[in-house]
Amino acid sequence: MGCLPLERTTNMFNGSDCVEEYNDVAKDFNGQLQEMVLKLNKELPGIQLVLSNPYDILLDTIQDPNKFGFEDAATACCGTGLFEMGYMCDTINPFTCSDASKYVFWDSFHPTEKANGIIADNVVKTSLAQFL
Repeated sequence: MGCLPLERTTNMFNGSDCVEEYNDVAKDFNGQLQEMVLKLNKELPGIQLVLSNPYDILLDTIQDPNKFGFEDAATACCGTGLFEMGYMCDTINPFTCSDASKYVFWDSFHPTEKANGIIADNVVKTSLAQFL
């Protein structure tokens, strides 16, 4: 996805906007995956596959963070919010934010627990609703 803080940071010469080329690749991949799911559902009697597409809800969250109760979608909770990932981001790091629920991203690559909850809730209500 081209809207991750890391991708936006590396796109600083273009105003730190999302890298649309990467977004296009993700959308194309998801489209091809949906075609495969439809094909397999036709070819394999008795199976019922669904595609879980977290891309759209994550993009909505990034584009309108306030709607989902976030204050920041461009930077992450950890460190500068631009480059840091993984082991550099923990609760004992003095540069980790004090309230991760205000951020869409925990580090420059991974959504926060709150953002993942929104994504999971959306997947259950959309993709998995037919099984409930």
